[in-house]
Amino acid sequence: MENVWITTAEVQVEPGDMPSGDTLGFMRVAMWASSDEDFSRKLKSYLAKYRWKLLSMDKTGVADPSLDYGDEVNQMIDETLRDHDAIGLGTYYSYKPN
Repeated sequence: MENVWITTAEVQVEPGDMPSGDTLGFMRVAMWASSDEDFSRKLKSYLAKYRWKLLSMDKTGVADPSLDYGDEVNQMIDETLRDHDAIGLGTYYSYKPN
């Protein structure tokens, strides 16, 4: 059985993809999946379309629509629940490597 899962994904993007020029960042992601492994596989596949790479996931789990995750993530969850094909992406926060 599939559920809507959420995570904070650390992602490496292609040079030039972000206005800042940074290639590392993180964002919240919501999508339908049947397990942690399925979620990771689907997210990697989605990111690969843009030649982006999933570096890590944090705070990963099945979304509980009754909880308050903040406006942006709540909206992503609601939209994903309404559309089984939806992939909700939050704001991408880039950073420079140490």
